[in-house]
Amino acid sequence: MMTHPFSKVDFRMNRHLVIDAALFVLLSISLTIPCYRCVQKKVGNSSEIARVSMETVKISTEKVSPNNPEKLSTEVSFDKQQIREEIRAFLKSRTQPNGLVASFANTSPYTSSGDGGTYHFYKRSHGKVGYLDDQAFTYDLALAAIGLILEGRVQEADRILSPLEEEFYLDKNGSSGLFNSYLVTSNIPLQDLTLGIDGDRIHAGPTLWIAIAALNHIKITRSTRYLEFLLDILIWCRTKLNYYHFADGQRGGISMGVGWGPDWSQIFCTEHNVDYFSVLQMTHDLYREASPEVRDIFREKGIDDVWLQDEMGHVGRWLREVTFDPKDYVFRAGYALGHIDPMRVIDGTSWGIAGVGPENLQALGIDPEKLMESTEKLIMASYTLPNGKVIRGFDLTDPEGYAPHRAPLVWFEATGQQIIAYRELGRYFERKGNPEKAEKYKAKATEFLKYMNDFKEAYHLKGCLPYMSINPDVYQVVKTMKDDWELPRAKYADVWVGCISSTMWMLYGVDDYYNPMKWRMN
Repeated sequence: MMTHPFSKVDFRMNRHLVIDAALFVLLSISLTIPCYRCVQKKVGNSSEIARVSMETVKISTEKVSPNNPEKLSTEVSFDKQQIREEIRAFLKSRTQPNGLVASFANTSPYTSSGDGGTYHFYKRSHGKVGYLDDQAFTYDLALAAIGLILEGRVQEADRILSPLEEEFYLDKNGSSGLFNSYLVTSNIPLQDLTLGIDGDRIHAGPTLWIAIAALNHIKITRSTRYLEFLLDILIWCRTKLNYYHFADGQRGGISMGVGWGPDWSQIFCTEHNVDYFSVLQMTHDLYREASPEVRDIFREKGIDDVWLQDEMGHVGRWLREVTFDPKDYVFRAGYALGHIDPMRVIDGTSWGIAGVGPENLQALGIDPEKLMESTEKLIMASYTLPNGKVIRGFDLTDPEGYAPHRAPLVWFEATGQQIIAYRELGRYFERKGNPEKAEKYKAKATEFLKYMNDFKEAYHLKGCLPYMSINPDVYQVVKTMKDDWELPRAKYADVWVGCISSTMWMLYGVDDYYNPMKWRMN
């Protein structure tokens, strides 16, 4: 049997390849963990940013005293298996017969229109269906698919990914891609997926999260079922989206996409480019360990490790030179229609650490620990539970981004993302041989996971979390930021809206702080 990561089983028939089991076991029990680390050098030519070399980094095996409070703080007091079972039940309740998963539960039956404090409300479906209860946002579908794969329910994940794969290639006014949302009641497979509440917007971020889901499918199942779909998403990014161009003519990040609203082809978003970097890096790692037969698939698509590495370099340069703010030491929202969007954003930190990676950030001249500390200072929020206990979490941005329209709120999706980022910082310091800081950030990941569970328990939420720490009623419009989307409104004031994205990020935390934006499993 050949000793390469992917064997030749059924290669020419269907390209659904299975990993060499013996090698997989060998990799699993190895005492060392291979990782890609950026060369620690100042960036000149953008292609140097993502120059990577294969290293073997030993993990510290130093024992920690059971009396050490840092060690004790890394243990959770709740039953993880029970949480998983509750989340499994919530997922099942939101899954439709066609396999799609609704993003929310218990939302108001009224849609709203208007701005500036004056809103009109309209009943949907004769008041029988919540205005978001029948919506499947593409990003949320990706998170649900990853959660199902983690739970070993791969066939259920396939019922999400397979129709999205087919949908991606369908013509949409001269463009391919995935809309930002779909109706969960779509009559698939008899008909195509039906457009959702976000209209004809086709944005890079949600589509790239489907690529991340495909990568997680490959990583965990060791099958190339969605490899060509993944590569075609990358081709879509480099051929259908605009690039930012520096004064020296070099390309940078990718634009947001197309659809109703402003000219998305001239808007370059930090969040979406962090997603793009993550997909490029995971695909690069996949390529490096793939067999010659699997690499043939890459070559047929015109993609190899050289291009992936070079593209990471250009995107990394854009993140460092355009959207990173060295004064506040956080990322700004992006570059929109000729100017920097000054809003400070959480996902530059959470997904920057989880998706770009601490080593790569360091190579870009961005200290990942200082980035986290600045984010804690600027964007952390708190919430007082009915029993008087104060929990902490993270908002979308700092008060400049939403005041005076609302008070600081805990955004549970972002808090879940930060939990994974904390754990990645801990693993980073493990690789650097610094057990004290490794334990510090592992403890922080545990602390915030406890806070999420405390909120869930305080309001008797079975297997789910809301979007944020507020439950707007039927006619209450609360904006996430000054002029952006509103928070999901509840059907009943005493019943919290259930949210798939928040819940999936909690699942990843419960599942040993699983990082879906990273190829290698520590």
